[in-house]
This record gives sequence, structure tokens and C-alpha cells, in this order.
Amino acid sequence: MTAKPPSNEPNGPAEHRADRAIVDGTDDATTIVRLVKSGELSPSEIATAAEQRCSSVNGRINAVVEWYSEPDRLESAADGPLAGVPIVAKDYGSAVEGRLVEMGSRMAEGNRAKTTAAYMHRLLRAGAQIVGRSATPEFIQHGTTESARFGATRNPHRTDFSAGGSSGGAAAAVAAGIAPIAHASDCAGSIRIPAATNGLVGLKPGGGRVPWTNTSAASDWGGIASEFVVTKTVTDAKLLLDVLGDGQYLPTKRRYSIGVSTDHWAGVAPDSEVVATTEAVSQLLTDAGHSVDTISPPVNYEQLMSTWHGLFSRWVAAEVDQLTAQTGLLPSIEVVEPMTLAALEAVRPLEPVDLLELERRKVAIERRLKTETILYDIVLTPTLGRVAIPLDHVSGQVTSMDDYLQRNDELFPYNYLFNVARWPSISVPAGTSSAAGTEGMPIGVQLSARPESEHQLLDLAQLIIDGGNEAA
Repeated sequence: MTAKPPSNEPNGPAEHRADRAIVDGTDDATTIVRLVKSGELSPSEIATAAEQRCSSVNGRINAVVEWYSEPDRLESAADGPLAGVPIVAKDYGSAVEGRLVEMGSRMAEGNRAKTTAAYMHRLLRAGAQIVGRSATPEFIQHGTTESARFGATRNPHRTDFSAGGSSGGAAAAVAAGIAPIAHASDCAGSIRIPAATNGLVGLKPGGGRVPWTNTSAASDWGGIASEFVVTKTVTDAKLLLDVLGDGQYLPTKRRYSIGVSTDHWAGVAPDSEVVATTEAVSQLLTDAGHSVDTISPPVNYEQLMSTWHGLFSRWVAAEVDQLTAQTGLLPSIEVVEPMTLAALEAVRPLEPVDLLELERRKVAIERRLKTETILYDIVLTPTLGRVAIPLDHVSGQVTSMDDYLQRNDELFPYNYLFNVARWPSISVPAGTSSAAGTEGMPIGVQLSARPESEHQLLDLAQLIIDGGNEAA
């Protein structure tokens, strides 16, 4: 929504004021707040414009699976820092009481939130309006948003590619202009992956920064998960961090020491454009006066992935078990996807001693990451190993767990580490593909740092977006 110049009727009927908002979806949340607080537009007019935009584009991309007939909002918060901002809720995690949360699964059809989560309370108290529900893969397991429940979510830049996942519906909705920001969560890259492939800013806050207190069996997935948003701008990410975040932050610096790794951490060759984009950002940061060195992968990738089922898939099992207790439904191919069944099969044999070993391994991984990057404030990598995510490649319909993990390793080698370590990490739009077959697809780079470094990451993200011009 882009504001038109003032008309001759600044205080005229709503239909005249609404004419100032062209429904093209270009404004960020910060601009919408200004329009609302100035009286140019009302929250109702903003919500109507968002609904019109959804109606015009959603059939092409399948980002939103439910549009609310009445947004969730608090009239008492009309002057808040998010006044009138429309936000799409993810179909998983924090929710408003009574709203459907179906987790992208046929098994969870009709499941409703029993309470309003702290995350949503903060958005509503800040003046935001929750206007709908975005698509997710089944139980947020996948780096692509394709489910038997709701179908495939397509990338607005090119609909022959995936919008990524698991916050793919959220990212596609923002990239297509349906809403300026969208609720998102990240257990192994699920904010950063779709942000990268949709050309957005995707901050995964550090562990515990943003509250995730709902009635889900998984909650914050044992500490590896974070909830936040995907945004068009760094300014909006900062605004939402002010609204949602708890705790202290490390101060920003004039100059940062940055370790750059463009190796593919799983040992295969990354796409050349992914490497070239990261190297271009590295040079940009060098030219801006930062200290930049090439580093080796700071992790033993096999050791990292040996934690997958215990730290990740066991929470899928927890969701399934809770749904079985609520509904009496047993997991079967009729109600869950093949990869969910494979994950359950892999997790069921785990004993308490195995979980203790996983915690030991997790601590060892955190320690190694800190040791390997001790000289650096920031770690710079590509966000993805490939320029684009094919449809029907890492979805829940893959039938072999080994095949599924291999495909994931190829696409997403850089993300999961920072969930295990609970470090903040951000994907920043940094380029566009010109290669045959992926022309026009966005390319992101990932910045990661120690706990409490969110403001430092946002500081550098803005510099990258500004092309190295600190005065921009």
C-alpha cells in the first residue's frame, strides 16, 4: 500500500481517504504506522487493502490458507508502535485463542489455540492487527512449504520455484505485498531460508530472546527454536525486535571483525552465484573498513547432523502424540505424510540415555563454534547452498529418510548450526540470479553471531542493503 499525496478532502469520507492507498503492497510497517497515526488511513482501511491484495495474488502463490473475516486487534492499542499494521500469523506456534492452528497437517484439522500466546499479546498490545493465517509444511519439518493439507506455496518471484519453508507462507505473503511483515519461526533455518529465496530480511533471534509460550507440545523445541517475523526492511526488523524482544543487547561497533566461509559445509559444491554473491558482500564489507578473513567451516557437519532426530524430529513426535491424545487419531499415511512417519520411526527408539548424549553433543558443538570463531564478531556465509529451491524436492512426500536428509544437506548446510548453538542469525537480500533457469531469483547471505548480538547483525544487514554506504 503506497500513500498518495493529500487530496482536497483530508478529513473526508473513508472512501476518499482509502483512495490514497494503492493496493500494490510496497509500504513497510514503519510507513503504515505513520499513515495511521497521521490519520491518513484507519486500521480498517489498511486491513481492507490487505484483503484486496490477498484476493488478487494468493491464487497464484497459495501463501495464505485463511483470511479472517474480522482481524484480531485491540482498539485500546490504536496509538501503539505497530498501529494498524496487518500481520499474517503462521499456521504453527504462537496463536490467538480460538484461532485454527492446523500445523499444515490433516491430522490437526480443526485444531484451535486454547490460549493467546505471549508473542501475540505483545503484537496486539502494540497495535498490530492479525488478519489471516499463512501456510506451513506439515509440523514445520521442511525447508519448503508443500503439504498434503494445503498444497504448495509458490515463490512470488517465480512460481516454478518454492517459497521455502517452513515459514514459506509468511515470506511469500510479505514478498507479494499481502502484509508488510509476517509471523515466522525458525527451528533449523525456517525464517532465514524463505527470507533468502523471497528477497526479504529474515532475523532468527537468539535463544530465549522472544517468548514462545503456547500450548504446543513442542513449544520452543527444547531451546533450538525462535519465533520472530520476516520483513521487507531492516527498519521493520528493528521495530519488531523492540516490540517482541526481551533482555540486553551487545552495543554496535564502528568496525567488526568478520569470518567468511563459502565452503559448502556438507561437502558438496555450492552454486557459483551463491559463492560469488557472498564474496561480493565480503568485499563490500572490506571496502567499508571492516576486518574480513576467510575461515574454514566452524563445525563438524556429521557431528552436527547426528543430533537431528533427537533435537529436531523428537518434537515432531511430541506434536503427533499430543494430537493422538486429543483426537484419538493414530499417525498413518491417511492423516500424515511419508516423511512424518519416517521421522517417527527414527525417533521412537531413543532412550533417556540417548537424549543425555545429545545434550553432551550439543554442548560440544556450541563450544567448538565459539572456539573456531573466537577472533570474530560475525560469521558470514551464504544463506542457502543453491540459488533456488525446487518444488517437490524436500517436501513431506519424500519416502526415504536418507534421501531426504541428503537433499536437505545440499540445500541448507549453513542454518541448523545456529539453532543448536542458540546464536542469532539473519538472512539479508544481497543479489539476484542471472543464471539460466533461475533468472530473477533473489540470493541471500547469512550473518551469525554470539548471543545478544541481534543489533550488531541488523547494523551490518543495513550496511549490506545500502551497498556499503554508511550514510545511506
